Amino acid sequence: MVNHQLFIIPFARDGQSKLPMDRHGFTFMKRSIISALLVALFSLTALAQEKKINILYTNDLHSHLEPHIVPWVSKTRQVGGFANIAARVKAEKAANPHTLYLDAGDSFAGPPVSSLTKGEAIIDAMNSLGLDAGCVGNHEFDYGWQNAIDQFKKAKFPLLNGNIFLKGTDQLHWNNPYLIRNINGVRIGIIGLHEKFAFYDTVSDEMIRGVEVRDEKVYLRKYIRELKPKTDLIILLIHLGIPGTQSTGGEKDVVRNHQHDIDLANAVPGVDLMITGHPHSGISEPVVANGTIIVSTDAYTIELGKLEISYDKRLDRITSYKNRLNYLFDDEVEDDPQMLAVIKKWNDKLMDITDRVVSNTTAPLTRSYSVESLMGNMVADAILDAFPTFDFAVTNSGGLRQDIDMGPVTVGELIAAFPFPNTITQLEMTGRDLRQIFEHGAGLTNGILQVSRGVEVVYDESRPIGQRIVKCHIKGLPLDDQRTYRVLTSNFLADGGDGFLTFKKTLFYKRTGLEIVQAMTNYLRKFNTFTPTIEGRVRKQ
Repeated sequence: MVNHQLFIIPFARDGQSKLPMDRHGFTFMKRSIISALLVALFSLTALAQEKKINILYTNDLHSHLEPHIVPWVSKTRQVGGFANIAARVKAEKAANPHTLYLDAGDSFAGPPVSSLTKGEAIIDAMNSLGLDAGCVGNHEFDYGWQNAIDQFKKAKFPLLNGNIFLKGTDQLHWNNPYLIRNINGVRIGIIGLHEKFAFYDTVSDEMIRGVEVRDEKVYLRKYIRELKPKTDLIILLIHLGIPGTQSTGGEKDVVRNHQHDIDLANAVPGVDLMITGHPHSGISEPVVANGTIIVSTDAYTIELGKLEISYDKRLDRITSYKNRLNYLFDDEVEDDPQMLAVIKKWNDKLMDITDRVVSNTTAPLTRSYSVESLMGNMVADAILDAFPTFDFAVTNSGGLRQDIDMGPVTVGELIAAFPFPNTITQLEMTGRDLRQIFEHGAGLTNGILQVSRGVEVVYDESRPIGQRIVKCHIKGLPLDDQRTYRVLTSNFLADGGDGFLTFKKTLFYKRTGLEIVQAMTNYLRKFNTFTPTIEGRVRKQ
């Protein structure tokens, strides 16, 4: 810090300084001035070494092009949408040229504009977001690994991934593991990866049979070694952890949800900033682990994160940072007109499908992660209605992605609620294996199974995981470990998705080819007015 002082110089009447001079002719005052100037110069040099960088970030956009109601944020004010993000990004970059905007993946899967275009509309809209780089998320593979390549080619911004390979080869599925950007004189290496666990835990097996994910820690170390000599800072964009809760009430257990992030930072030093996706859990106050600053937003475009950092080139480290994570209320942001035009273009193309009304509901169809829900009951009943000779049907809570408001129910709303091309699969399972399946749901790592009518499951959350089911009845009778049951579910669950690996022990497996969204549509069309009810199908003791 410069020490600013007021120097009073006494002069004689002849105008000569009264200060004594050294043998070189310099007064002590001159020495003092030079010393002050040197201190000031040193301080200015130090300031020149400190670089300010503004990093904007998002994750898990999930195709929410338009603002929407998020009940746990506000029940009256819409939030999010691509036009709001684009407007904020442009404003930030105009105010500060030393700004980066990065995204941590899962752009596909959400409203029908994604599934009906297999992600093409989403990439088209993302091209107008102002992104400097994004990483690949698991839901980018929902329509097949080949389709992912086709859509990525249309991106006008860098998409990164360095550990998803074509199966049995050393060829990356998308050959762009990292890039280097120079921001305010700071060389920044940006790496894109996907955690192996998160990928296989949440992607339908049939969509990824041509690719394989390799250990993210191995490849993170590899890319850090390659980037270290050429960069000052390293940023990791990664999709990892436990999946985000899809309940109407939200989830704020930040440390639990981001434990995989912390574990990775502790296992692999050298990352300065980690921007993560998958848990759908925003981090207002960044988590710091092993010197790595970890940040993330909630899902569905409701926030634009902003991390302001100061980097000291002389010390070669981040000396300070400030994070902001505020909701993007639609009534507070002027929509970006370019983005609005893109959204309108795609909505107009799809409205003949999405606007078809199939029924009316007397109450909102809402979701839950830990108990039965009105949405879950409807979906499970629709699956069973398609093949009524089976004993019961189950669907995963994590597959239910959006509530449906009271009133007319459209095809578009059904697709938004269940945005995956999953089909109904017929299984035969022993009661013993079904008990293990229900126990996994009661562990709440991936959420409980939503069940069709005639099933009653009660669990005690205070008991150890794997021993929580205290009651399980099928059609009024206790679950019989020795009996074989005929069960309906999605191909995603049947293949062990969301950690329900016991489904792979099935005694019989048959794909029907009927998409679950079509089954939902067929079922609701039977009702002029649909009245959802909570019946105690799955509950806590």
